[in-house]
Amino acid sequence: MALILDFPPPSTTVEPEALGRIRRLSRPLEWLFTGLLGLGSALLAVAVFAVLFYAGDRLQIRPGGMQIYIEATVPPPPPGWTTVGVIPTIRKIALATSACLMIGPALAVLWQLRKLFRLYGAGVILGIENARIIGQIAGSLVAYALAPTLGHFVVEAAGFDDEGWLRLDSLQALTLGLVLFVIARVMRWGAEVADDAARFV
Repeated sequence: MALILDFPPPSTTVEPEALGRIRRLSRPLEWLFTGLLGLGSALLAVAVFAVLFYAGDRLQIRPGGMQIYIEATVPPPPPGWTTVGVIPTIRKIALATSACLMIGPALAVLWQLRKLFRLYGAGVILGIENARIIGQIAGSLVAYALAPTLGHFVVEAAGFDDEGWLRLDSLQALTLGLVLFVIARVMRWGAEVADDAARFV
């Protein structure tokens, strides 16, 4: 006599609703940060090229600032400003270096946010890689906070009088960066604990 047993059909893994919502929201943010990264990189490249090679009077600069005139008649530079065409090459290099020091960490944050939301879009939410990227964002924010001071030393060494290097947003970036460092360590520890626990299942 044969004994026939009915087994239930194999269960299919259903994605939790909350995870699906996170994935749907993360994809547009990945695209947004990708676009902002491209735009910021292009603007920085144009600014550096203009400072180094433009010789007209429509581009006026000072440490930490740049203004472009499109009017028919260019007014004389305001106090503290000068046209880029009349400054020595060493000062042009100093200004371009200072711009890269200050904008570079912001572009790095956008790059890392793009990677983080790409992970979220793929359904990786609380992994070790997430924690690593958040730690990188924290490091870039600390670099952003220190950049004005480093840029100050660069332009001062080239002969500029730079008085705008102490900024409130640097303190804010430093505070946020330190907080994110702690959050990244906590997330990494949690991910490692979850990974160890999964090995005993």
